[in-house]
Amino acid sequence: MGILLAVTGVAANIVSFFTIVGASFGPICGAMVADYLLSGKRWSGPRVGVNLAGYLAWAIGFVVGILPFLPVPANIKPYVEPAVLYSFFTGLIVYALLAKAGLQPKVVAMPESGAGR
Repeated sequence: MGILLAVTGVAANIVSFFTIVGASFGPICGAMVADYLLSGKRWSGPRVGVNLAGYLAWAIGFVVGILPFLPVPANIKPYVEPAVLYSFFTGLIVYALLAKAGLQPKVVAMPESGAGR
């Protein structure tokens, strides 16, 4: 499969593909890390409704992640890499700030399972 991708020239665009994938998932991972840290280094559980802090952290982080594809000024272009890493930290910071500002919904109340009694 790798040979076929190389011969057809598709593999020449693989870096761009993975940059888009990283721009998509980097801020999600950053928001997850922020949520984990904010909830005392444990999973807090599912949340009620829409998590605006999560959506906004992803959207802003995604824009940061795709900066190499956007028409940014030439003097700024060298500083937009590693965009995927920047998108991770953007998602983490934006989520933490918005969660502290109250845009994070409440955790769903889970019944006790009785396991371990």
